[in-house]
Amino acid sequence: MGSIKRKVAEAPSAFGLMEALPDAVIGFDRGFRVYFSNTAAQHFFCQSEKQLLSMSMRELLGEKQAVFEAVEMATRKNQTVTLQDVVVGDKVITSVAIVTVEAEAWYMMVIRQQPVQPASEWNEKTRYSLKSTQMLAQMLAHEVKNPLAGIRGAAQLLGKSEVSAEDKELVSLIGRETLRIQELVDKFNVFDDVPQSQYKPVNLNEVATHVLKVAQAGFGATIKFNEQFDPSLPEVSGHFDHLVQAKLNLVKNSAEAFAGRLGKITLRTYYDNAAAFHPDRPEKLPLCAEIEDDGPGIAPEAISRIFQPYFTTKPSGQGLGLPIVSKIVDDHGGTLNVNSKPGRTVFKMSFPLQGGNKP
Repeated sequence: MGSIKRKVAEAPSAFGLMEALPDAVIGFDRGFRVYFSNTAAQHFFCQSEKQLLSMSMRELLGEKQAVFEAVEMATRKNQTVTLQDVVVGDKVITSVAIVTVEAEAWYMMVIRQQPVQPASEWNEKTRYSLKSTQMLAQMLAHEVKNPLAGIRGAAQLLGKSEVSAEDKELVSLIGRETLRIQELVDKFNVFDDVPQSQYKPVNLNEVATHVLKVAQAGFGATIKFNEQFDPSLPEVSGHFDHLVQAKLNLVKNSAEAFAGRLGKITLRTYYDNAAAFHPDRPEKLPLCAEIEDDGPGIAPEAISRIFQPYFTTKPSGQGLGLPIVSKIVDDHGGTLNVNSKPGRTVFKMSFPLQGGNKP
């Protein structure tokens, strides 16, 4: 390992080049010990540089995975091995190349992640479904609010007149019920659009910090929260309250999945170099915010429907939380993705840069 570190020091330009690559690069020795990772690799594996340097390729990839078998073959035969369209962790990868840099000494693994099209069929269906719900909500609010106001006004006048105690109780009931209907109608207004003129530069770390405080003071009493924030993250153009609402909905969903049991939720922000500079990616959505939990996961048959309005797996759920998140992210020009398996669920929100370029 010492000789490898000396070679790294002797070739700073080469490692500087690897650091600048949008593809994830991991350097390792013949004993599968990691000794180098670029920023893209740290984001890909959701690990810090220090964490990666303490791991082996066997731990990182999984001993029985096809990619680790390719690593073993490359080191055993001292030749380049390339795999196409494979899965590393939970992510679909366009290609993985294991390259011999110096025979019997050290090697590199280069990962090219498959780009995710923001205008995919799934996102288009979700957007169409939300648009229909928004139109229904606006029509309902318009048609119901005026009659409700008349009923409440009449009830208030009756309450001030000379009526029996029994009739006053009925008048009070009318007032309470019309107020309840008004509140139900107001819930639908969460789908209304916010004018772009109200958008301002927003720091996603500040959004996450605010959400964390709300969660810890309320529903997160049995949850261990972990913060992984990129301190140099640029700002996104957005609506602070709506972004807080989106993230809070996701964190609350994660907390509810534990059903009162102890659990861990990680709030993460980072700058995705691959999304910003990769020539094969048409979208430029490098500002990322993730919510990860170690709960039971989402059932495969439900994962394709969770962003549809009124779909819920909770006995008392309304099926509006995740559709609201989807709409807020879409309003900010971003994308929303989820990967889930028992023990690890990750919701990822990706946003464009404020002003278009990283400072």
